[in-house]
Amino acid sequence: MKYNNIFKSMIIGGAVVALAGCSENSWNEDYLDGFEVPPVSSNVETLDYTLTADDYKNVAANPANVALAKSKGLSKQLSAVGSNGYFTDEIPAKDYLPAYMDSILFPYFALNDGSAINLTYKQSQAVPELITQVDAAEMATVSDDEYKEVWGSTSAYAKAFTPERPASSYLPRLLSQRFPEAVSGDYVLISYNEAEVEPDFENGVITPIKDVKIGETYNVQGFVTAICAQGYILSDDSGSLLVYVGRDFVADNYKIGQMIALNGTGSKYNGGLQMSIISENVVGSEIYDYPAPIELDGAAMNTYRDEFVAANKEGKGKMGIYVKFTANVISTGNYTNFVVEGAETKCSAYQPTEATKALFTKGEDAVITGYMMSVNLDRNTGEPTYLNFIITSVNGTATAPMAEDNPYVPAPTPVESVPANSLYTYNGSAWSLASNVVTLTNDDYIAMGQKYGNLSGTLPETLLPVFLKNKFPYALADDVKYVAYKYYGSDKSTTVRCKELTYNGSEWVMNTNVDVVTEQYVKTKGSWMFNPNVTISIPNVRQSEPGLTFYQTTVDWVKANEGEGYIDRGNSEFFSGCSAYYCNVNHDISQVEKYASSMWPDMTQSVVIPKMRENFLYVTMPATLKALYPEANLIDGYTQPIVYEIDYVTYYGSSAYDGQSGNVNDTVRYEVTGKADFKLIYSTWLGGEVKGE
Repeated sequence: MKYNNIFKSMIIGGAVVALAGCSENSWNEDYLDGFEVPPVSSNVETLDYTLTADDYKNVAANPANVALAKSKGLSKQLSAVGSNGYFTDEIPAKDYLPAYMDSILFPYFALNDGSAINLTYKQSQAVPELITQVDAAEMATVSDDEYKEVWGSTSAYAKAFTPERPASSYLPRLLSQRFPEAVSGDYVLISYNEAEVEPDFENGVITPIKDVKIGETYNVQGFVTAICAQGYILSDDSGSLLVYVGRDFVADNYKIGQMIALNGTGSKYNGGLQMSIISENVVGSEIYDYPAPIELDGAAMNTYRDEFVAANKEGKGKMGIYVKFTANVISTGNYTNFVVEGAETKCSAYQPTEATKALFTKGEDAVITGYMMSVNLDRNTGEPTYLNFIITSVNGTATAPMAEDNPYVPAPTPVESVPANSLYTYNGSAWSLASNVVTLTNDDYIAMGQKYGNLSGTLPETLLPVFLKNKFPYALADDVKYVAYKYYGSDKSTTVRCKELTYNGSEWVMNTNVDVVTEQYVKTKGSWMFNPNVTISIPNVRQSEPGLTFYQTTVDWVKANEGEGYIDRGNSEFFSGCSAYYCNVNHDISQVEKYASSMWPDMTQSVVIPKMRENFLYVTMPATLKALYPEANLIDGYTQPIVYEIDYVTYYGSSAYDGQSGNVNDTVRYEVTGKADFKLIYSTWLGGEVKGE
C-alpha cells in the first residue's frame, strides 16, 4: 500500500502559476547573464478548502469533464451540477473534481506533489430522478415565427395563445420541432403569452397620434424620436407624444429611428399628451430624418407655454412640439435647468439620461433641440414654474444613438395578454404537460411579491412552503409535491429548479436532499486524485503545528478520562507520553518519575515504558483521531483500506530503552473500520505490521 507523506501546515499558501511546454526559467538562463535557477520548494501542504458556487460552475465547464460526461450521455446532468451547486451519484466528485483541480482555475492547482486538501463539497443524497430531470430542463420562449405558425399567417397573427388557439394544442408540436433530439425524461420550461380574448384583425387599425384621447386605448405606430430616462417620444406624420414607462424603463434598449407598433392608453401629464404601454413591438427601423424644428425665442417660448398651461387646466394633453433654441445652463445633473432670454419661465430637461446630462455645462450657453412636452405648475399659485423638454441634441451632439436601417416588418395584431409558462416532458415519442410537477406561474410569483418572475437566494426555502399551504389547504400528512420554478442565481443567470416538499400535518417541509461531504484529495505525479488516506507528520519542533494541536487534544483527553495526575503544566501527559510543548512522545523514565510518579506505583523502566506504549497505541491515539477526525468512515464503492498514519518522534533521553535513546522516529498506522473507529495495523514499536488486533 502506498502512503502519502504529508506535512500538515496551518499556513494556506497562494497558488503558483505553472507554465507548460518548457522550463519556466529556460529563457532567463539563456538570455540573462548571471541568472540562477531558483530552488524548487520541497514543502508540501495539507489544507482545508470548501467549494464555492464558481467552483461548481468551473467543474461543469471543464473540457475534460464535458467530454467525459458526453461519452456517458450525462451532459445535462453535468450542466446541472454547475447550476445547482452539488454533485450527484451520476456525476460523482471523485470522477469530476480531479480534472478541475488540475486546471489553472482551481486556487491550489500548483501545490507540490504530496500535498493534500481536505475538500468540502455538497453531494445530493438519493435525489429523486424527477428532480434531477427537471433541474436539467431547458428554458425556451415561443418565438415570433412560432406564433405565426400558430395563427397560420405572417401578417394576421398575435403574439399570444387565445381560447380558440390554446397553448396546450400547439406547444407539443412546437416543442417537437424545437427539440428534435429530445430523449425520454427530458423537460422544457416554455414561456409564452396568453390572452383571454381573440385578436381583432379587422379592427387592428392604426390611429394617428393626433387622434389619441385621454383614457382610450389605441393602436399607434411611429418612430422613436427622443429618449429620456423614463420613456420615449413616439412620432408619426400627425404628431408626437410621450410613451411613459417610469423607473423600469431601460433607455439603452431603445434607439432613435426604431419603428414601434404600440397598443396603449392615452393619458396626460402637466398638459402633455402621453400613452402607457399595454404591448409594444419593434417592427423595423430607419435612419430617422428630423423635420425642421420650430426655432424659439423668449416670446415664442411664452406662447407655447401658455398652450400647455391651458391644456393642463382643461384636462387635456397637448402633443409634443419639436423645437430649437439657445439657452444658458443654470444647473446640471439630475436637475438640468436652463433659461432663455425673454422667456418668463425656466426650462428643464425632463428625466435626462446620463448621456444627456454629460452634454451640459453649468454657466455656458447651449443650442438645444428637443420636444417641448409639458409644463410644471406651482401647487399653491397655479403659475408655471418649468417648461419640460426631452432633449435630442445639445450643440449639435445627439443625446441618443441612431438605429440601423432595417426593413419594416408587419407587426402582430395587438391583444391584451399576460406572460405564462408551462413545464412539458418528453416520453420518447411526444411532449405533454408535466402533470406530476407544480409549476409556478406568473401570478404565483406576483402573489409572492416577486415582480421579476423568478426566485433568488433563499426565497425558495421561505416561500414555497407557504405557497403550497395556500394552494393545497386540504393536504394530508405525508403528501409530497414537486415544485418547479425559475431561479435567478448569483451569476445573474436564470435556470429551472425543482424542490420536493412533504406535508407533516401542519406545514410543508422542504427536502434538501443534499449532504455536506469532506474528502481528501492528494497530489501525486502532478495530478490531484481522491485519496481518503491521511498521513499526519509531526516534526519534533517545540509548539509547532500540527503537533501542537494534535498532542494538546491527547493531553486534554487524558486529563478528562484518566486523571490530572498524569498532566504536567497543562500541555504534557505521562499516561502515554504526549507533549504538546515539545511535540514529541516523551518516554524518558526520569521525566515520568519527576512529573507523574504518583500515577506509577512501580517506576521500573521495563514496567512503565511498555505500558505507556500500550496506552499510546490502543487508548490515546484512537481517542485523539476520533476527536480530530469525527467524520472518518468507510466509503461506498471504495474497496481499498482507509489508513491514518502518524509519523512522530519518541524521546527516551539518556535512559536507553530497548537499545534506543535520544530522539527516535516512529510510525503508527490505523485502519478505519467504521465511523470514527480506528484499528491498529502497524507500529514500529511492535516491529511493523500488527495482526489479530
